[in-house]
Amino acid sequence: MAEHSTEERNGHLRSEVKLSAGEKVALCRCFGSGDFPFCDGTHKTLKSSVGPVIVS
Repeated sequence: MAEHSTEERNGHLRSEVKLSAGEKVALCRCFGSGDFPFCDGTHKTLKSSVGPVIVS
């Protein structure tokens, strides 16, 4: 499972995610996820064209 930490720096959130070899995750770009920084699909309920970024 990916390890992560999120901190605020100069008024901006900064997340660091560490993946294991072969691991794939979807990262939230709408900032609405209840599982931030991971995508939980919340963007689908927002009036936005932003979706997750897939990292592998």
